[in-house]
Amino acid sequence: MINLRQVVVYLQPKSGNRYDITIKDLFADETQELINYFGHLEARVTGDLKIEFPQVETRVSDLVMKAESQQGPLAIHLEFQSRNDDEMPYRMLRYALEIHKTYHLPVYQIVIYFGQWQMNMTSQLEYRLGDQNLLDYRYHLIDVGNITYEELKNSPHQRLLSLLPVVDREKRQKGGKEFLQRCAEDIINSDLDLETKKTVLLRAEIFAGLVFDKKAIDLVFREVEQMLSIEESAGYQRIFEKGMEKGIEKGMEKGMEKGIEKGQQESLLDVTIRLLRKKFRKIPREYLARIKEQDVYVLQQIIDSIFDINDLKELEDYLQ
Repeated sequence: MINLRQVVVYLQPKSGNRYDITIKDLFADETQELINYFGHLEARVTGDLKIEFPQVETRVSDLVMKAESQQGPLAIHLEFQSRNDDEMPYRMLRYALEIHKTYHLPVYQIVIYFGQWQMNMTSQLEYRLGDQNLLDYRYHLIDVGNITYEELKNSPHQRLLSLLPVVDREKRQKGGKEFLQRCAEDIINSDLDLETKKTVLLRAEIFAGLVFDKKAIDLVFREVEQMLSIEESAGYQRIFEKGMEKGIEKGMEKGMEKGIEKGQQESLLDVTIRLLRKKFRKIPREYLARIKEQDVYVLQQIIDSIFDINDLKELEDYLQ
Protein backbone atom coordinates (compact mmCIF):
# COMPACT_ATOMS: atom_id res chain seq x y z
CA MET A 1 0.00 0.00 0.00
CA ILE A 2 1.26 3.47 -0.83
CA ASN A 3 1.03 5.84 2.13
CA LEU A 4 0.87 9.60 2.10
CA ARG A 5 4.60 10.03 2.76
CA GLN A 6 5.31 8.22 -0.50
CA VAL A 7 2.90 10.51 -2.31
CA VAL A 8 4.68 13.52 -0.84
CA VAL A 9 7.93 12.24 -2.30
CA TYR A 10 6.31 12.20 -5.74
CA LEU A 11 5.29 15.81 -5.22
CA GLN A 12 8.80 17.00 -4.34
CA PRO A 13 9.79 19.34 -7.19
CA LYS A 14 13.03 19.98 -9.00
CA SER A 15 11.63 23.35 -10.00
CA GLY A 16 8.92 25.51 -8.56
CA ASN A 17 6.51 25.21 -11.48
CA ARG A 18 5.64 21.57 -10.83
CA TYR A 19 4.72 22.32 -7.23
CA ASP A 20 2.66 25.35 -8.29
CA ILE A 21 0.48 23.01 -10.35
CA THR A 22 -0.04 20.77 -7.35
CA ILE A 23 -1.03 23.74 -5.20
CA LYS A 24 -3.73 24.63 -7.72
CA ASP A 25 -5.10 21.08 -7.46
CA LEU A 26 -5.14 21.23 -3.66
CA PHE A 27 -7.04 24.51 -3.52
CA ALA A 28 -9.47 24.01 -6.39
CA ASP A 29 -12.38 23.81 -3.92
CA GLU A 30 -11.13 26.52 -1.56
CA THR A 31 -11.04 29.52 -3.89
CA GLN A 32 -13.55 31.54 -1.86
CA GLU A 33 -11.50 31.01 1.32
CA LEU A 34 -8.32 32.12 -0.44
CA ILE A 35 -9.97 35.26 -1.79
CA ASN A 36 -11.52 36.12 1.57
CA TYR A 37 -8.22 35.74 3.38
CA PHE A 38 -5.69 37.07 0.89
CA GLY A 39 -7.75 39.47 -1.22
CA HIS A 40 -8.35 43.13 -0.38
CA LEU A 41 -11.86 43.19 -1.77
CA GLU A 42 -15.26 41.74 -0.98
CA ALA A 43 -16.29 39.40 -3.76
CA ARG A 44 -18.40 36.27 -4.07
CA VAL A 45 -17.25 33.59 -6.51
CA THR A 46 -20.00 32.63 -8.93
CA GLY A 47 -18.19 30.19 -11.23
CA ASP A 48 -14.99 29.08 -12.90
CA LEU A 49 -13.66 30.66 -16.06
CA LYS A 50 -11.93 28.33 -18.49
CA ILE A 51 -8.82 29.77 -20.07
CA GLU A 52 -5.54 28.21 -21.18
CA PHE A 53 -3.68 31.40 -22.05
CA PRO A 54 -3.15 30.32 -25.70
CA GLN A 55 -1.06 33.39 -26.53
CA VAL A 56 1.16 32.99 -23.48
CA GLU A 57 3.09 30.02 -22.16
CA THR A 58 0.67 27.16 -21.47
CA ARG A 59 0.04 26.75 -17.75
CA VAL A 60 -2.56 24.86 -15.75
CA SER A 61 -1.64 26.18 -12.32
CA ASP A 62 -3.87 29.25 -12.51
CA LEU A 63 -7.31 29.54 -10.99
CA VAL A 64 -9.54 32.00 -12.80
CA MET A 65 -13.04 32.64 -11.49
CA LYS A 66 -15.96 34.92 -12.17
CA ALA A 67 -17.12 36.87 -9.12
CA GLU A 68 -19.53 39.57 -8.04
CA SER A 69 -18.37 42.57 -6.00
CA GLN A 70 -19.67 45.99 -5.03
CA GLN A 71 -17.99 47.27 -8.19
CA GLY A 72 -19.88 44.74 -10.32
CA PRO A 73 -18.81 41.52 -12.07
CA LEU A 74 -15.11 40.79 -12.36
CA ALA A 75 -12.62 38.00 -12.96
CA ILE A 76 -10.33 36.91 -10.15
CA HIS A 77 -7.03 35.27 -11.06
CA LEU A 78 -5.11 33.37 -8.38
CA GLU A 79 -1.51 32.47 -9.21
CA PHE A 80 0.58 30.19 -6.97
CA GLN A 81 4.36 30.46 -6.78
CA SER A 82 6.87 28.34 -4.86
CA ARG A 83 9.97 30.13 -6.17
CA ASN A 84 11.03 33.68 -6.97
CA ASP A 85 10.58 34.61 -10.61
CA ASP A 86 11.91 37.87 -12.07
CA GLU A 87 9.56 37.42 -15.02
CA MET A 88 6.42 37.33 -12.86
CA PRO A 89 5.17 40.90 -13.62
CA TYR A 90 5.41 40.28 -17.39
CA ARG A 91 3.61 36.95 -17.10
CA MET A 92 0.88 38.41 -14.92
CA LEU A 93 0.33 41.31 -17.32
CA ARG A 94 0.00 38.92 -20.25
CA TYR A 95 -2.43 36.80 -18.23
CA ALA A 96 -4.51 39.86 -17.31
CA LEU A 97 -4.72 40.94 -20.94
CA GLU A 98 -5.71 37.45 -22.10
CA ILE A 99 -8.43 37.13 -19.45
CA HIS A 100 -9.78 40.61 -20.18
CA LYS A 101 -9.75 39.97 -23.93
CA THR A 102 -11.60 36.66 -23.52
CA TYR A 103 -14.27 37.68 -20.97
CA HIS A 104 -14.34 41.51 -21.17
CA LEU A 105 -14.17 41.72 -17.38
CA PRO A 106 -11.87 43.73 -15.12
CA VAL A 107 -9.27 41.39 -13.63
CA TYR A 108 -8.23 41.24 -9.99
CA GLN A 109 -4.99 39.29 -9.62
CA ILE A 110 -3.39 37.71 -6.55
CA VAL A 111 -0.01 36.00 -6.54
CA ILE A 112 0.48 33.79 -3.46
CA TYR A 113 4.13 32.92 -2.82
CA PHE A 114 4.83 29.80 -0.71
CA GLY A 115 8.60 29.67 -1.14
CA GLN A 116 11.14 28.66 1.45
CA TRP A 117 13.17 31.85 1.09
CA GLN A 118 12.25 35.51 1.37
CA MET A 119 10.24 36.78 -1.57
CA ASN A 120 12.11 39.24 -3.81
CA MET A 121 9.65 39.62 -6.70
CA THR A 122 8.06 42.91 -7.68
CA SER A 123 4.33 43.45 -8.13
CA GLN A 124 4.25 46.20 -10.73
CA LEU A 125 5.43 47.47 -14.09
CA GLU A 126 5.46 51.16 -14.86
CA TYR A 127 6.91 53.76 -17.19
CA ARG A 128 5.88 57.06 -18.78
CA LEU A 129 6.95 58.41 -22.16
CA GLY A 130 5.47 61.83 -22.77
CA ASP A 131 1.80 62.52 -22.10
CA GLN A 132 0.27 59.67 -24.08
CA ASN A 133 2.48 56.63 -23.55
CA LEU A 134 2.47 55.19 -20.06
CA LEU A 135 2.16 51.92 -18.21
CA ASP A 136 1.04 51.61 -14.60
CA TYR A 137 0.27 47.95 -13.91
CA ARG A 138 0.02 46.37 -10.44
CA TYR A 139 -1.28 43.21 -8.81
CA HIS A 140 -1.60 41.87 -5.28
CA LEU A 141 1.52 39.95 -4.19
CA ILE A 142 1.64 37.99 -0.93
CA ASP A 143 4.54 36.23 0.79
CA VAL A 144 2.91 33.57 2.97
CA GLY A 145 6.14 33.31 4.96
CA ASN A 146 5.55 36.82 6.31
CA ILE A 147 2.18 35.89 7.80
CA THR A 148 2.53 35.17 11.51
CA TYR A 149 1.57 31.79 12.88
CA GLU A 150 -0.96 33.25 15.30
CA GLU A 151 -2.55 35.38 12.59
CA LEU A 152 -3.42 32.35 10.48
CA LYS A 153 -4.23 30.09 13.43
CA ASN A 154 -6.78 32.59 14.79
CA SER A 155 -8.26 33.42 11.40
CA PRO A 156 -11.91 32.46 10.83
CA HIS A 157 -10.77 30.70 7.63
CA GLN A 158 -9.86 27.46 9.38
CA ARG A 159 -9.69 25.41 6.20
CA LEU A 160 -6.53 27.36 5.37
CA LEU A 161 -4.73 25.93 8.39
CA SER A 162 -3.05 23.64 5.88
CA LEU A 163 -0.76 26.61 5.21
CA LEU A 164 0.60 26.65 8.77
CA PRO A 165 3.83 24.79 7.83
CA VAL A 166 4.84 27.56 5.40
CA VAL A 167 3.95 30.68 7.43
CA ASP A 168 6.14 32.64 9.88
CA ARG A 169 9.41 31.99 8.05
CA GLU A 170 11.76 33.01 10.88
CA LYS A 171 10.00 30.98 13.59
CA ARG A 172 9.62 28.04 11.24
CA GLN A 173 13.32 27.97 10.38
CA LYS A 174 14.31 28.17 14.04
CA GLY A 175 11.63 25.77 15.30
CA GLY A 176 12.24 22.90 12.89
CA LYS A 177 10.45 19.68 13.80
CA GLU A 178 8.82 21.27 16.88
CA PHE A 179 7.24 23.93 14.68
CA LEU A 180 5.85 21.28 12.36
CA GLN A 181 4.56 19.29 15.33
CA ARG A 182 2.70 22.36 16.55
CA CYS A 183 1.10 22.77 13.11
CA ALA A 184 -0.29 19.23 13.18
CA GLU A 185 -1.54 19.57 16.76
CA ASP A 186 -3.31 22.86 16.10
CA ILE A 187 -5.08 21.39 13.09
CA ILE A 188 -6.16 18.36 15.13
CA ASN A 189 -7.41 20.63 17.93
CA SER A 190 -9.25 23.01 15.59
CA ASP A 191 -13.04 23.27 15.38
CA LEU A 192 -13.14 21.63 11.96
CA ASP A 193 -15.11 18.42 11.55
CA LEU A 194 -13.14 15.17 11.37
CA GLU A 195 -13.30 14.71 7.60
CA THR A 196 -12.18 18.30 6.98
CA LYS A 197 -9.32 17.87 9.47
CA LYS A 198 -8.09 14.90 7.46
CA THR A 199 -8.13 16.92 4.25
CA VAL A 200 -6.39 19.88 5.89
CA LEU A 201 -3.73 17.61 7.39
CA LEU A 202 -3.10 16.03 4.00
CA ARG A 203 -2.55 19.44 2.49
CA ALA A 204 -0.40 20.56 5.42
CA GLU A 205 1.91 17.57 4.95
CA ILE A 206 2.31 18.34 1.27
CA PHE A 207 3.04 22.02 1.94
CA ALA A 208 5.56 20.95 4.57
CA GLY A 209 7.48 19.29 1.73
CA LEU A 210 8.33 22.77 0.44
CA VAL A 211 10.28 23.79 3.52
CA PHE A 212 10.99 20.73 5.72
CA ASP A 213 13.09 17.65 5.09
CA LYS A 214 11.40 14.28 4.61
CA LYS A 215 12.66 12.89 7.93
CA ALA A 216 10.95 15.62 9.93
CA ILE A 217 7.74 15.20 7.95
CA ASP A 218 7.75 11.44 8.53
CA LEU A 219 8.28 11.80 12.27
CA VAL A 220 5.51 14.34 12.73
CA PHE A 221 2.81 12.94 10.45
CA ARG A 222 3.24 9.18 10.88
CA GLU A 223 1.21 9.05 14.11
CA VAL A 224 -1.29 11.58 12.77
CA GLU A 225 -2.05 9.41 9.74
CA GLN A 226 -2.58 6.33 11.86
CA MET A 227 -4.64 8.11 14.49
CA LEU A 228 -7.06 9.72 12.02
CA SER A 229 -7.00 6.99 9.35
CA ILE A 230 -6.15 9.62 6.77
CA GLU A 231 -5.81 7.11 3.93
CA GLU A 232 -9.53 6.39 4.26
CA SER A 233 -10.52 10.04 3.91
CA ALA A 234 -12.39 11.41 0.92
CA GLY A 235 -9.58 13.78 0.05
CA TYR A 236 -6.87 11.11 -0.03
CA GLN A 237 -7.87 9.60 -3.39
CA ARG A 238 -7.57 12.90 -5.24
CA ILE A 239 -4.22 13.74 -3.69
CA PHE A 240 -2.99 10.20 -4.33
CA GLU A 241 -4.02 10.49 -7.97
CA LYS A 242 -2.25 13.82 -8.35
CA GLY A 243 0.80 12.40 -6.60
CA MET A 244 0.94 9.60 -9.13
CA GLU A 245 0.67 12.10 -11.97
CA LYS A 246 3.65 14.01 -10.58
CA GLY A 247 5.50 10.74 -10.16
CA ILE A 248 4.93 10.01 -13.83
CA GLU A 249 6.19 13.45 -14.82
CA LYS A 250 9.24 13.10 -12.60
CA GLY A 251 10.04 9.64 -13.94
CA MET A 252 9.66 10.72 -17.54
CA GLU A 253 11.85 13.76 -16.92
CA LYS A 254 14.52 11.56 -15.38
CA GLY A 255 14.41 9.25 -18.37
CA MET A 256 14.78 12.12 -20.81
CA GLU A 257 17.67 13.57 -18.84
CA LYS A 258 19.51 10.29 -19.24
CA GLY A 259 18.64 10.27 -22.90
CA ILE A 260 17.30 6.73 -22.83
CA GLU A 261 13.79 5.38 -23.14
CA LYS A 262 14.58 2.75 -20.52
CA GLY A 263 14.38 5.39 -17.80
CA GLN A 264 10.86 6.32 -18.87
CA GLN A 265 9.76 2.71 -19.17
CA GLU A 266 11.04 1.79 -15.70
CA SER A 267 9.46 4.84 -14.09
CA LEU A 268 6.09 4.29 -15.74
CA LEU A 269 6.22 0.59 -14.94
CA ASP A 270 6.75 1.36 -11.26
CA VAL A 271 3.83 3.77 -11.18
CA THR A 272 1.57 1.38 -13.12
CA ILE A 273 2.18 -1.50 -10.71
CA ARG A 274 1.75 0.76 -7.67
CA LEU A 275 -1.57 2.05 -8.95
CA LEU A 276 -2.88 -1.41 -9.78
CA ARG A 277 -1.86 -2.74 -6.36
CA LYS A 278 -3.45 0.24 -4.70
CA LYS A 279 -6.73 -0.51 -6.48
CA PHE A 280 -6.79 -4.31 -6.59
CA ARG A 281 -4.39 -5.20 -3.72
CA LYS A 282 -3.08 -8.35 -5.44
CA ILE A 283 -2.01 -8.79 -9.04
CA PRO A 284 -1.60 -12.34 -10.46
CA ARG A 285 1.95 -13.21 -11.49
CA GLU A 286 0.99 -13.71 -15.11
CA TYR A 287 -0.33 -10.17 -15.31
CA LEU A 288 2.78 -8.76 -13.62
CA ALA A 289 4.99 -10.56 -16.12
CA ARG A 290 3.02 -9.22 -19.08
CA ILE A 291 2.91 -5.68 -17.68
CA LYS A 292 6.69 -5.68 -17.36
CA GLU A 293 6.96 -6.45 -21.07
CA GLN A 294 4.92 -3.41 -22.17
CA ASP A 295 6.37 -0.29 -23.76
CA VAL A 296 5.98 3.29 -22.61
CA TYR A 297 2.85 3.89 -24.71
CA VAL A 298 0.91 0.94 -23.24
CA LEU A 299 1.93 1.76 -19.67
CA GLN A 300 0.79 5.34 -20.14
CA GLN A 301 -2.57 4.09 -21.47
CA ILE A 302 -3.10 1.92 -18.38
CA ILE A 303 -2.19 4.80 -16.06
CA ASP A 304 -4.52 7.22 -17.84
CA SER A 305 -7.39 4.69 -17.58
CA ILE A 306 -6.69 3.42 -14.06
CA PHE A 307 -9.92 4.75 -12.59
CA ASP A 308 -11.96 3.24 -15.45
CA ILE A 309 -10.50 -0.24 -15.01
CA ASN A 310 -12.79 -2.04 -12.57
CA ASP A 311 -11.61 -5.62 -13.09
CA LEU A 312 -8.13 -6.99 -13.70
CA LYS A 313 -9.48 -8.88 -16.71
CA GLU A 314 -10.03 -5.53 -18.40
CA LEU A 315 -6.24 -5.26 -18.67
CA GLU A 316 -6.53 -7.60 -21.65
CA ASP A 317 -7.76 -4.60 -23.63
CA TYR A 318 -4.41 -2.87 -23.05
CA LEU A 319 -1.75 -5.58 -22.85
CA GLN A 320 0.00 -6.57 -26.06
